[in-house]
Amino acid sequence: MIACYENSKGEILNLTKAPFRTVEADWFDSDWEESDSGYEKTVNIDVFGKRAEFAQNMEYLYSVIAVDAEEGTYGRLYVNDTFLRCRIQSSTKDSWKGYVYAEVELTFIAPELSWVTEVTRQFSPQSEASGPSGLDFPYDHPFDFADEDLGVATWEIDHVRSSEFQMIMYGPCTNPYVLINNHAYAVYTDLEDGEYLIIDSRSSTVYKYLSNGTVENLFHDRRLADSVFEPIPSGLLRINWSGAFGFDLTLYLERREARW
Repeated sequence: MIACYENSKGEILNLTKAPFRTVEADWFDSDWEESDSGYEKTVNIDVFGKRAEFAQNMEYLYSVIAVDAEEGTYGRLYVNDTFLRCRIQSSTKDSWKGYVYAEVELTFIAPELSWVTEVTRQFSPQSEASGPSGLDFPYDHPFDFADEDLGVATWEIDHVRSSEFQMIMYGPCTNPYVLINNHAYAVYTDLEDGEYLIIDSRSSTVYKYLSNGTVENLFHDRRLADSVFEPIPSGLLRINWSGAFGFDLTLYLERREARW
């Protein structure tokens, strides 16, 4: 089992490997205590080392956990391939006077009890097609496809609920769109070679990243008939696009408990 805390600077505290080892923690329980700050859980770890090494380990522990507590930011608590957005708000120490060992109680605070697994799939441009028939949406959508094998994919999502997502569309292309189970994710813009746009449902934002390094807000250039922030359903996804451009789709599968 993997259990570690990664602060907002990317520094990692491994909680299952010496010199920091979890004494007892119900990582898979969803009964975090609700508080005014969100959800709280205390975890006890043992810290080992001989004098100078022990002091170094305690300093490293502080340097990792202090970042988010001092800045008011959040890191990630990983259990296997799921993570919880949280921070270590406080720590108390006991049995440290011999400078070879300490019992440390860490208090985690999470704004919401939502464990996340990220799954990503890349869809490449498709310049060739093999079949003669096409897909036509003359009334529902202003999008037609040249061929049934051009810009067509399926993806099975084994999850209990719809998921927030991030979609990155890469240029060159004009007015890029992706249909997922006939729901359109479309933005009316031109993307040059080397440019891309990001749709993020969690923050309800659409940004275009230009080749000159500037960023353009395309919130008002999104298609309005279908919300581009609509969560992606679970089950079988039928994905259609023009095939003229590539895109990446990352789903954030959320659950109340860490994944086994």
